[in-house]
Amino acid sequence: MTIEITITSRRNARILEARKLKRRLHREEQGRFLLEGVRGIEDALSTGARICEVLISPYLFRNARGCALYERLVAAGIEIYGVTEEVLEHVADTDTPQGVVAIVGIPDSDLCLHGSPLVLLADEIRDPGNLGTLIRSADAFGLSGMILSGDIVDPFNSKCVRATMGSILRMPLVSFRKIKDSIEFLKRHEFSVVAADTKADTLCYDYNFRKRCGILVGSEAYGLGDEVLRLCDSTVRIPMIGEAESLNAGVAGSILMYEAYRQRQSEQGK
Repeated sequence: MTIEITITSRRNARILEARKLKRRLHREEQGRFLLEGVRGIEDALSTGARICEVLISPYLFRNARGCALYERLVAAGIEIYGVTEEVLEHVADTDTPQGVVAIVGIPDSDLCLHGSPLVLLADEIRDPGNLGTLIRSADAFGLSGMILSGDIVDPFNSKCVRATMGSILRMPLVSFRKIKDSIEFLKRHEFSVVAADTKADTLCYDYNFRKRCGILVGSEAYGLGDEVLRLCDSTVRIPMIGEAESLNAGVAGSILMYEAYRQRQSEQGK
C-alpha cells in the first residue's frame, strides 16, 4: 500500500497554513490544532472529532496499523494529502511523527452539572507536561470536566496534546480569565471548592469528595495565594514522609482526583 505524493515543497500554501497552527493565536483564531501520530488520530476517529484534513507520508505504511489507519481515514471521507517525509517533518513538532499529521477542530466543551459532578480547576499551570497529565488523569478518573484560568499554557499546545495521550479529545475544557471567576461559577452551581495546599490541616483522605466538588490546583512555582484560598470552602494536603517540599502540579492533582474517585467508587460498593 502507498499514497501518491502531491506535496513536495515546504512552501506549499497548505503546508504554510498548517505550520501557522503551531502558534497559539492562530489555533484560537481558526479553532483548529495539529494532531500527530497514529494513536492520536485513531483516538480522533473513535471520538468523532472533526478531522479537517490529514497529511500522510509513505512512512505510515511501514506496518499494518498504519495501513489500517489510512483505510479508516479513506472510509470516513477525510481529505488526505500525500507529502514527502521532509515536508511532514517540517509540519510536525516531533522528530518521528509516524508518517501522519492531522488538522483537527478544537472540540466544543460544556461541563456536566447534573448529579454530583467532579471538576478540576487548574490555575496558572505553565508547563505543558503538567497540564497534559492533569487532563489525562481527569479523563482516567471520570471527571465531568476541567476549568482553566489565569496565565495557563494552551491545552492544544503540541507538547500538552501529546501528554494527554488522546484525553484532550474526551475531556470537556472551559476557560475563565481569573480563578475568582471559576470559583464563583462553581459556587453558583452549588459546588464545594477544595484547594490543594501544603499548609492545610486536613489530609486529602479525610475530606469528603463525594459531593458536588471542584478540586483546585495552582501554579507549579507559586501555588495558590492567600486571597484565592480564602475563596475556597476547604483546603487539603497530601501527606508526605520524604524530604521533598511539594509535588508538581500534575502529580498532586492526579493524587487528589484518584482519592475522589476512590471515595466515590467505595460509596457505590465497587
